[in-house]
Amino acid sequence: MYVFAVLCICLLGAGVIENFIHQRRLERIPVRVQVNGTRGKSTTTRLIAAGLRAGGLRVIAKTTGTAARLIMEDGSELPIARRGGRANISEQMRIIRLAARRGVDAVVLECMALEPENQWVIERRMVRSTIGVITNARRDHLDVMGPTAADVAEVLALSAPYRGHLVTAEREWLPVFERAAAKAATHLHAVDGSDVPDRVNAEFEYVSFKENVACALRACELAGVPRESALAGMARAAGDPGSMTVRKITLGGADYVFGNAFAANDRDSTLDAWRLFADRARAGSESPLPTAVIMNNRSDRLPRIGEMAELVAREIRPSMVFLVGESGRLAARTLRRAGMPAERIVDLTKIRDAQLAIDRIAGECRGGAHLLGIGNTRGAGQSIADYFLENGAPL
Repeated sequence: MYVFAVLCICLLGAGVIENFIHQRRLERIPVRVQVNGTRGKSTTTRLIAAGLRAGGLRVIAKTTGTAARLIMEDGSELPIARRGGRANISEQMRIIRLAARRGVDAVVLECMALEPENQWVIERRMVRSTIGVITNARRDHLDVMGPTAADVAEVLALSAPYRGHLVTAEREWLPVFERAAAKAATHLHAVDGSDVPDRVNAEFEYVSFKENVACALRACELAGVPRESALAGMARAAGDPGSMTVRKITLGGADYVFGNAFAANDRDSTLDAWRLFADRARAGSESPLPTAVIMNNRSDRLPRIGEMAELVAREIRPSMVFLVGESGRLAARTLRRAGMPAERIVDLTKIRDAQLAIDRIAGECRGGAHLLGIGNTRGAGQSIADYFLENGAPL
């Protein structure tokens, strides 16, 4: 019993010392930005880091999206090494240690927490951000953050910095963030995508949502970087692997324009991506093409299949739907129930090779098509996205 008590005291003492050292490291980094939200976190993290670099700050950033990356002061990137391949919120402390050791001016971290308790711990103990960003609040991860979108907003609000600045482009749940900001004695900055000119968005190599750019711009301005300098840096920034891109390939004399929206996992984000893609595709095509959807499904995300099926059948209403990934029969059945004619649904879940899948799609759409990839990135979605990225031309 005595030995056990001594061990407990030693562990407690070690924890106190580690926390003290970590807090000292935080104090050595003047600008600390944490980016949270349902969608657009990785892209916004990259935009902020690029904007701060353009303003002369030495910055280290970390994303946790489709492919976790550590972005160094010169903009070079390194993959995040994880034990057992699993993410852990303690990664944030390791990045803070690295940033403090390298003497950077700023660190920009994408929030990697879902659970309410982890949201609070990361912000108040691990990062203590001077500038917090919440891109939006959508109906996703409802099993952990839900069951409603209002609950999601309340959980995200736990990341509001104490006596700092909170930037958000969210409108529907803005009152939730206003209350959180007031409680934390922090300044709230509500931004709007309409503040970002079309010419600015056109400079990006990927399809960027104006709301993300608006959040990133305000964060850079709060850190002392002039707007034009920040925008110039953002335009040079590499897109996240999960960013929406538009590529065109020609097969058999016909054009196929592909919009990669696989990473937009919830209904609202997918619908926004569809509208952006439709505008970009129409502007880049000499003649109108029919729209087809490539719907990538996962057997461990069954509720999302129903959500996407209803969106496809009732909102996008494409000429064809191609099913890839997993749970093809369930997806086809759900699409039919949502109103999609059976003859316009093609199950390609048995095809594992991206080239073969694209050939089959081209065979069904012989005159060309606008192809929108939705649902999930993993597996078939990533393979198809990589195919167009390697073989297609930017649009």
